[in-house]
Formats: sequence, structure tokens, C-alpha cells
Amino acid sequence: MGQTNCAIGISGLNPILDYAGTLDSFGRILRVTEIAVADEFSAAAELVMGKTLNCPVVIIRDYLFEFGNHSISSLIRSEDYDLFK
Repeated sequence: MGQTNCAIGISGLNPILDYAGTLDSFGRILRVTEIAVADEFSAAAELVMGKTLNCPVVIIRDYLFEFGNHSISSLIRSEDYDLFK
């Protein structure tokens, strides 16, 4: 039960943070860990905005990222990886 907000667009932000090939806190190599950063921001913003608080905008500051030419389509899973079909 419950729902979270999800991103419907981005501007310059890579919507996926890929940890594959890096080490975890125990020194093991991560193989498939990817974080949907854009969706995480959307969900966190909802906690501040609230559904009934009439807050239309949230500003997230100090997140370090490299500006690039990315697309929200990176968040759309192919049918082979769709967990909710």
C-alpha cells in the first residue's frame, strides 16, 4: 500500500546513479546497483511539499552531479526488466 512520486522530466541530471564496479562498505565489488536519482528526488520532495500544503515547488541544493545531455527515458525499463507487467 502507498505510493511515491516519480520523475516525469529532468534537465541535465543523469537520472540513474550507477554504482556497478565500485566497492561497497565491506570492500566487495558492486555489480548491479543503480539508483533512480530523479525518482528519489521526486519522492523526497513530496515529503516536504505534502499533498495538502499547497506547496508547488521544492528546491534541492548541494547535490553534486555532472551536467550532461541526459533523458528521462533512461528511467523507463525495457519489457525484459519490467517488474510490474
